[in-house]
Amino acid sequence: MPKLIEVALPLAELRSAAIREKAKKTGQPANMHLWWGRSPVSSGIAALAAAVFPYSEETAEEDMALLAALAQGDSTALETMRQRMHEQGDLPTLWDAFSGYGGLPLAANALGMCSMANDLNPVAAVLTSAAADIPSRFACLPPVHPGASARERYSSAQGLAEDIRYYGEWLEAQAKERLAALYPPLQSGEVPLAWLWVRTVQCPNPACGCKIPLGSSFLLSQTGAAHVWTEPTVEKSAVRFAVRNGDCPEEKRTNKQGGAGARFRCLLCNDITTDAYIKKTGAEHKLGAELMAVVTREGGGKAFRAPDDAQREAADVPSPQDVPSGAIPVDADRFSPTGFGFAEWSDLFTPRQRIMLCAFGDLIREAQDRAASDALAVGMREEGGSLECGGTGALAYGQAIGVYLALALDRMAEYNSSMCSWNTSQGVVRGALGRRAIPMIWTFAEANPFSDSSGNFRAMLKKIASSVEQLGFGEPAKVTRDNAVTMEHPQNVLVCTELPDPNDEGYAELSDYFYIWLRRSLRHTYPQMVAPMLAPKEELSQRPVRGASKQEAQDAYRANLKAVLEKLAQSSRTDVPALLFTRFCKADLHALQAGDARGNASDWEFLMQSLFSLGLRVTAVWPMRTEAPSEGEGDVRVLIVARKGAPTEGSIARRSFANAVKRKLPDRMRTALNGHVDAEDEMLVCMGQGLAIYSQYACVLNADGSAMRVHDALQIIYREWQNEWEKRAEIAPHGEEEG
Repeated sequence: MPKLIEVALPLAELRSAAIREKAKKTGQPANMHLWWGRSPVSSGIAALAAAVFPYSEETAEEDMALLAALAQGDSTALETMRQRMHEQGDLPTLWDAFSGYGGLPLAANALGMCSMANDLNPVAAVLTSAAADIPSRFACLPPVHPGASARERYSSAQGLAEDIRYYGEWLEAQAKERLAALYPPLQSGEVPLAWLWVRTVQCPNPACGCKIPLGSSFLLSQTGAAHVWTEPTVEKSAVRFAVRNGDCPEEKRTNKQGGAGARFRCLLCNDITTDAYIKKTGAEHKLGAELMAVVTREGGGKAFRAPDDAQREAADVPSPQDVPSGAIPVDADRFSPTGFGFAEWSDLFTPRQRIMLCAFGDLIREAQDRAASDALAVGMREEGGSLECGGTGALAYGQAIGVYLALALDRMAEYNSSMCSWNTSQGVVRGALGRRAIPMIWTFAEANPFSDSSGNFRAMLKKIASSVEQLGFGEPAKVTRDNAVTMEHPQNVLVCTELPDPNDEGYAELSDYFYIWLRRSLRHTYPQMVAPMLAPKEELSQRPVRGASKQEAQDAYRANLKAVLEKLAQSSRTDVPALLFTRFCKADLHALQAGDARGNASDWEFLMQSLFSLGLRVTAVWPMRTEAPSEGEGDVRVLIVARKGAPTEGSIARRSFANAVKRKLPDRMRTALNGHVDAEDEMLVCMGQGLAIYSQYACVLNADGSAMRVHDALQIIYREWQNEWEKRAEIAPHGEEEG
């Protein structure tokens, strides 16, 4: 009997739920830490339920409504679905080989299913543990901190969240005391919210030799009527800045020159630096930085003060000795700072920021020891082992608190490096990773971790605690960190995973920005999970690395993907389909439209061909969007539903297959669409339903007796879709005229 997910899904409702989840700023598990591949929990719950629950024509509309309500977060719908799934007998265990931040294991937990999760990247593995393992391990426990309220009942992870806030606030207070000399108030007593800096270089003109501010922008505020800028005054050995109100003259907005590269005009002699000169100076570690302005709060907005010597001296400190090491990849397109001497990840942070981040990291160990001692004092058992070994006692509880504090520190690091910029229209510090790359920043913003503005520790702590508060249901996920290509996979499981994007933007490299600090904080808590000095880079990707050509990178990717799919096929159960989330790209669509092209198969075609060759029959394809469709969009997140097992029919001739598609596809599409699919998603749904027909046959034979390629099957299905679309286009004007 087919499962509901193999016949129909309320795609429009699932999309709206995923968009709303993505936009939610607090109380959402994905907000615990930046991660690039975010599997929505809302649509994941609906997909898993539909994969377990059988399809019935009599109850189809009712079941679809239940799935839609489930995705929207309706608690009654969740309880109803959990009860109906329980009636099915023993539920399958979910296996997610590429867990990311843990969205799919969380969906399984919500439905009462056990889950096993894995990711090669240690940041992702820690995030999955923090979302789908730890909260369930300590669910419904009261907080352990001194002075905790005597509530009768704590549900989910409310007690854990309360302790995260308590020990996080203790940590912040300790750090503020220890770092007071580095973060002094202004002479007026105002607390700085941020410091705005400009990098400097010595003028290459021997007759001048002054410091040149590398001012990509001297604007401080462009908010409404509040226009503020800063004007540099240059002497031989110093650059000083005066804060000006009003519109900045065009010629004083920047001294950066047009064209490519780092070309800046000297404000004394008017010479222009070359990109090569600044890169050479940076490689010699001779780039400087000068404080342009201090940001404070005034009324309901921001005020800008000219820096004084005390503020300059507070930041002029030597770097600590125990800063984590790790080289930034040499990649000018994504990591341009490496061309200017920023070779290590820690080089992206100023000495004051390094001291601050190291101090917070050291205090995390103290905070988790305090939490463990307090847990013992209120009666939590002493034995039970460490967190990494599955412990549930006082030691593991203290370490759990440390994990969330480390995530808060990681989040703060995103807003506390010299690659952060200042948003002049909103008056906030921009995070360093907003572009999924790290470009060179010439005028940078340094946040105050102890202020109430962007980048402060308290705000990060609040986001994490509010997310944890919503967790703690179901069985704890079993989380591992391993290479899905080479590891042993569990058997007889419901495979549900988000396949890595073959055209990713180097997420493994980007994660090292955080990982160096996460590892420093948690190396004693997770000695195996955070064992690598930097995040492993063997993920499935077609990006050429280490001098390989594009073709070599694609060949390696496809070989690894085929190896993973073979393991997933072996792991899959026969009574429930495997769920594989992936991307359908423009290149895949062009391949569909290319007629009888005999060139290299697209990634989509290769994936489909691999599934069929491994004994997985595609029974549906569903667009599972996380954002509204846009004109010219690059790709679409899709769910491939694949069933393990033999075809139900024998071989068939190509012409007979084409006739079968023409005959069967319309009825299948009517059932699949059923008022719950938006027009822009119908083509991909049609591809899935057509492949389901293709999957029924042991082989489709060409006239010469050879097996028909998946490419050709997709062509036949796509032509049927085009014919249907043309029929609609012809009927629509006539219908409108009659109306």
